Amino acid sequence: MHVHCVLVKLHDRTTIDVCRDLMKSMHGRIDDMIDLRVDVNNLDGGYSCDLSLTTTWPDLAAYQRYTTNPVHLEVRAHVLEFMADAMTVDYFLDPLDAPAGELDAPAGDR
Repeated sequence: MHVHCVLVKLHDRTTIDVCRDLMKSMHGRIDDMIDLRVDVNNLDGGYSCDLSLTTTWPDLAAYQRYTTNPVHLEVRAHVLEFMADAMTVDYFLDPLDAPAGELDAPAGDR
């Protein structure tokens, strides 16, 4: 399985609920999505992000289809209005799910 995690820093923490609800609105609306989780950071610090979005997919191809899905693109456009910064982490839950040669690539090339 492929896991996609987005850590989001907002311009204004008062928009957390709006962003969380926008992200959660994708649940059940995108083919092949196994799981969607939105978590709100409960500690505010200099290096902290405000929200995390974690989605799980059966494989990398399903995740790649999600990136162009109209539901995702609409939610993304709205969240971007509130977003100051974001970082992503993508990984395979089971290394056997990785495309051939993917795990052999240097980390900077993944």
